[in-house]
Amino acid sequence: MRLPLRPWCALPLVLLLLAAVRPNAPSPDWTQFRLDRGNNARVPGTLEVSWQVRTNGGFSSSPIVHDGRVYVGNNTGDFYAIDARTGTLAWTRHFSASLMAAPILYRNTLVIGEGNQEGYTTSGRGMAVGSGENALIGVDPQTGRQRWRYALAGTGMPTSAVIAGTLVQHDGAGIVHGLDPQSGAPRFSRDLGGIASMSAVLPAGGDRFVTVGLNKNAMWELRASDGAVVWEHDFDTAASGVGDCPPASDGERAFCDYLLPAPGFHGVDAGGPAEMHAYAVALADGSGVWDTAVEIGTVPMWNEAAIPLAAGDTVYLGSAIASAMHALDAATGRVRWQTAVRGAVKGGPVLDDGVLYFGDLAGYLWALDAEDGHVIGVKNVHVPFNVGSPVIFGQTLFIGGKDGTFLAIPLAKIRSGRDR
Repeated sequence: MRLPLRPWCALPLVLLLLAAVRPNAPSPDWTQFRLDRGNNARVPGTLEVSWQVRTNGGFSSSPIVHDGRVYVGNNTGDFYAIDARTGTLAWTRHFSASLMAAPILYRNTLVIGEGNQEGYTTSGRGMAVGSGENALIGVDPQTGRQRWRYALAGTGMPTSAVIAGTLVQHDGAGIVHGLDPQSGAPRFSRDLGGIASMSAVLPAGGDRFVTVGLNKNAMWELRASDGAVVWEHDFDTAASGVGDCPPASDGERAFCDYLLPAPGFHGVDAGGPAEMHAYAVALADGSGVWDTAVEIGTVPMWNEAAIPLAAGDTVYLGSAIASAMHALDAATGRVRWQTAVRGAVKGGPVLDDGVLYFGDLAGYLWALDAEDGHVIGVKNVHVPFNVGSPVIFGQTLFIGGKDGTFLAIPLAKIRSGRDR
């Protein structure tokens, strides 16, 4: 269902911008969370448009763009294929459970992860995540027609990746699955005992990949050919949110974050204080490179980790427990700068031409100078942004909000914003 456009994206402006759009190069396959190993979800082009679509469910999924369409699912099980230029629906399809994973696209098959965030107890396994239907589903990106469905023991919230021709997913029951991405046929299954929730599979070069999980609180590197574990890096047993963080990489290290009990406290509990830690692990052998205590804040009910972005020699990271964006030295973990914003920043930022773009939970979109963190522009769009992270296509930012609104907004509008 389309809503009337807000004043800042009035129809004459849209028509003017559309008329100026030149054709863009064919889109690459989107085979992992946030498009590349650094989690910088940016597709070059000239597109500059403003529109919005209102849906009946909040967005925890991060969108992808491919061949002029935006693909994204919402928390009530509705999946949308949207024309990136006009905001009109190409098709929509309803699924039985929440769609919180980012979709991926490989050789004309769109892979959708299905499953909710509710915890439950399974006989002999202890706690798992995903109390309803849990599955990976392959669909035709042109029509939305289902091609295959693979049932999972735990939630399909964690985002999959295609590694050396194998579709890999780490589910909410702690099991890593390897599938044929074209048919959904299983190739291997590996029980890690560590539950993935809102994390994502990270390609680590060749046929190897990295994943994280809670309860066992670890990061693993595995082979996509057979699911064999190459190395395991363990975290403090008191850590929380380990399975919420989709790692980023610079090719040498994997970066993520988690929570530890605040000094003087014994646990990490919703509504209570906790200490956010960012960390780096060496991809070569799983050894810890650095672990930095970033700040103390209040633990949310859901989504305890922020989503990192690795670019050059810097890791950019918001916070699930405080209203801030940070830049850390990728080699040492030293905090280079910290900028206060209006709400928690659980979603990942996007870097474009030296400017960092992101949304916060208070409903603001931000443009910061990536070098020193100063605010270039900020715009209050009155849409709270949770873990659904933005994508830049051309000169437009696409992002879904917690209230069910999906936005396309020109980068220039964010840079010129003065809603302080």
